[in-house]
Amino acid sequence: MKKSLLAIVVCLVAAGPASATNGMRMPGFGPVQNSMAGVGVGATLDASTIISNPAGLVGLPAQLELGGSWFKPTVSYGATESQLPPGFTGAVIARPGVQMNSLRGASPIPALAFVWPLNDAFTFGIGAFGVSGMGVDYGQNLYGGSTYTSYLQARLAPAIGFKATDRLSFGLAVNAVAAQLGWNAAAGFGQQPHDTATSYGIGATAGAKFIVTQWLSLGAAYESRSYFRDFSFGIAAHQAVNPATFQPMQIPAGTDKLAFDQPMSAAVGFAITPIDALLFAGDVQWINWSATNGANKPAFSQNQSAAMPWDVGWHDQWVFKVGVQVAPIEKLKLRAGYNYGKMPLDAHRAFENLAFPAVSEHHFSAGAGYDFGRLTLNAGATVSPKATLSGSNADYPANGGQAIQSYTTAMSQFAFDAGLTWRL
Repeated sequence: MKKSLLAIVVCLVAAGPASATNGMRMPGFGPVQNSMAGVGVGATLDASTIISNPAGLVGLPAQLELGGSWFKPTVSYGATESQLPPGFTGAVIARPGVQMNSLRGASPIPALAFVWPLNDAFTFGIGAFGVSGMGVDYGQNLYGGSTYTSYLQARLAPAIGFKATDRLSFGLAVNAVAAQLGWNAAAGFGQQPHDTATSYGIGATAGAKFIVTQWLSLGAAYESRSYFRDFSFGIAAHQAVNPATFQPMQIPAGTDKLAFDQPMSAAVGFAITPIDALLFAGDVQWINWSATNGANKPAFSQNQSAAMPWDVGWHDQWVFKVGVQVAPIEKLKLRAGYNYGKMPLDAHRAFENLAFPAVSEHHFSAGAGYDFGRLTLNAGATVSPKATLSGSNADYPANGGQAIQSYTTAMSQFAFDAGLTWRL
């Protein structure tokens, strides 16, 4: 199992992490869901229901889906003023008026799924998906040097759908997850690079779907917290700056361990089909970011390098998704959607918002699918216009000095999805 998960992670690492749109999480999975803004709890659109609501497996034919997304974020960071504490002799934290663009490029994100009906009551499915990620790559003159962060998560999810009645179905997926994390920042304070570490975890998703009438269906899904082993980083002996006194201190070689899980979420959704050629769908999702990315989280379980503590300070997030699908002719489907999730960030967390800039809120998507018989081609695109977050850094505890007094993080995004569905 670990080798399989690591293979998925290596595939994602090849081009670096994406900067996901609803917090650290992708809004949807696969080209069909993404072209409708990520809906998929009340509406069963394709085999990606394994992730969004495994109860949707019931009724799907045997099929293999191969897809992926080309994801390009544009991220920048600005500090309008900086002031060093009196008597400080270390590297400059940020120059006045500095404006920097992240050098992080585009990322490929895979979406693979297989569905096989076992009998009239049970349907098996398994999927491998890039679920979430984030990272930046800034040059010199931020925190005394370059600033680099990288987080990504992949999921291998075997699932089963159960048809309880003609109208009611249930589903369960086991989420075997793998993640990689690394960062390098504040070298001017003697902070050591934390080279990429891999961790494995486990979670589950349960769902239900109820067909109210021929034209209305409802769905609900609960995704548990994904529990990871602590990320472990080997640290060389080095000299650092005491953050309380700004005096140098010697740090011996050791190991840092960071506890960093991924949050629970819950969602409900609907699908309305007034005529066969028209589908309206919507989801409402709640993501419990505060439990894993909240105040003083993620937290070091062992900090031997005197690394700066994390304090991401995210709050919980509500996400709203709506999508429409129209079939003007039998073989062609046109899709569009809108996704909104208010950014979960704390405006007063300067470094964390620089390192994990989950500022995107509005997302507009469109796409199409064409059925060639046993083979269907789907494609779509998503645009998230520029969003910004501005705030002020907290006071330093010593010498009455402040670091960055005012800063702005900005992000826009573009994604292109494509995939093939082969009915077996």
